[in-house]
Amino acid sequence: MSRIIWILVFLIGAVLFVKPLRDRARPQIEFVLNPVYRWDAKNRVNEIYRVIQRERAQGVSVPRPKDFQDFLSRREGPQAALDPWGEPLYLEVGRNTVRVSSAGPDRTAGTEDDIHSKPEVVQTTGR
Repeated sequence: MSRIIWILVFLIGAVLFVKPLRDRARPQIEFVLNPVYRWDAKNRVNEIYRVIQRERAQGVSVPRPKDFQDFLSRREGPQAALDPWGEPLYLEVGRNTVRVSSAGPDRTAGTEDDIHSKPEVVQTTGR
């Protein structure tokens, strides 16, 4: 029994640390992890949404979409600007709304599987 466990540990380690194996296993691994990633992304965009609300309550203006990555990195660190799939979170600014979004499992912003915070009605400056 112990030998089987060591073989499994070795195989898992090989998949995690050997890039060609990791790339090959990625679709199967992500299929299993996507529900957890979605949950994490939803929590993350809502958390950042609340940060923006707090900043606005203190008189700080909403960041422009092009400055959003810097905004997150300065406040939360460089990894905070990425979703669970390793893609940058982005800020959507409408005529009177702002929402934080993740590109979702397909890693393409603006598609049906994107994950969004609820939109906040705001007056933005300098879009």
